[in-house]
Amino acid sequence: MTFLTDQVIAYITFVLPIWEPLLVVDVLALIVLIFAERLDPRSLIFWITVIVILPFAGIVLFALFGSTIYASWRFGRKSADDQRFLDYTTPQEGEETVMQRSLRELGADVRTKGNLVKLYWERSEILADVRADFDSATESIYIMARRMPHGLDEVMRSLIEKTKQGLDVRIMTSTLWFGRTGGIGKLRKAGAKFCTFHNPLYSAFMKKSAYRNMRSFVVIDGAIAYEGRGAAMRLEGLAAERLERRFRADWLHGSGEDLGVRPVSTPPRQGGVDVQIVSDGPDLRESSPMMTCYSDIIGGARESLYMSFPYLMPNDELYASVKLAVLSGVDVRILLPRRSRRWYQAWNSLAAAYPLMLAGARVYFADRSLAKCIMVADRSTLSIGSSDFTTRSLDLDFNTNATVYSSEAASEAADAILRETGLAAECHPEDYESRSIADMFNIAVSRMLMFFN
Repeated sequence: MTFLTDQVIAYITFVLPIWEPLLVVDVLALIVLIFAERLDPRSLIFWITVIVILPFAGIVLFALFGSTIYASWRFGRKSADDQRFLDYTTPQEGEETVMQRSLRELGADVRTKGNLVKLYWERSEILADVRADFDSATESIYIMARRMPHGLDEVMRSLIEKTKQGLDVRIMTSTLWFGRTGGIGKLRKAGAKFCTFHNPLYSAFMKKSAYRNMRSFVVIDGAIAYEGRGAAMRLEGLAAERLERRFRADWLHGSGEDLGVRPVSTPPRQGGVDVQIVSDGPDLRESSPMMTCYSDIIGGARESLYMSFPYLMPNDELYASVKLAVLSGVDVRILLPRRSRRWYQAWNSLAAAYPLMLAGARVYFADRSLAKCIMVADRSTLSIGSSDFTTRSLDLDFNTNATVYSSEAASEAADAILRETGLAAECHPEDYESRSIADMFNIAVSRMLMFFN
């Protein structure tokens, strides 16, 4: 007992001389957190608690995982450059809907008409068409991805061949990934251009959980594009040209090279569908066009609302929108994976789904990996792309979705989700309420980790 008392006294003796400086630093950090940062109430309370409980260490954690001051400084210029490339102010011919106009005014792209679209539910379905479009390319191939996946040898060979033929082949990934960016070395040796979304120094030392570039699309000759991860949409028409503008704007941000804007001479074809590209990120945090897009789709649903996401952790506004849709009699179905990339994500998804299940939403958990970000309302409107249904993704990640206004495409996506739910297990409120003590512990720990996702 005397030994323990001596150790405690020694610890207090060590800490006491530096307690006052630590207290001053903590108070300054709290002042910055409260008055300079712009966080939602839950995040604000969480970080205040961390800083108070863990003096100095809490400040370090906040600087690494919670601060938004860097984003305001780093991405303010990018937002201004994007305006020149994307020219948000001039809509296409024809009257816009209220949703299309509000998204454009908040920073989403203009609505384009006359596009041909094709949905791919599985990644394996898309490879043959991508290779065929690569083989027919005559000018350029632009690829935006978080990282280049392995196992695409035939696609890589097509890219190398097109590079040797003199096409402008450019690839942008989120970060350097230290050797995990498969095939980049061979492509660069053949003459392809490569850069990271963030500059090399920041890419090497950045925290991988913040300001991620999750955008995932391919643009071929400014005429054909593939948008999405997990599930994807082939776009042929002016929507592809708008995605190429997005790539060129991001290329300027990452490499400093100004590619200019490709002149558009092809008018929209007759009989195609309307598509609106919605991009979001910390540079548009004040307007949040992607969150508005999801809110508008949910709020506009009258009969059905189907969605599939790899992770569920919406903010209060999206929570309220989904609950209101359920209470209004809309058939709401949510498809999630039983296992996620990080162990705590699935537990957080389960906890987040419980209030929605109580309201009447039907929630399904699939036994296979589902990295699909897709939402369908009334078999008339769908949004597909890279944007997850989580607070952190909508606040801190760069995402791009294609919002497609087409009954045919939306019905196809709705049927795909329903087929998948038929193979998944439906979770009911009583299943959550009867969880074991171990499950309760996992959920409690997971909720503390949700801000570090």
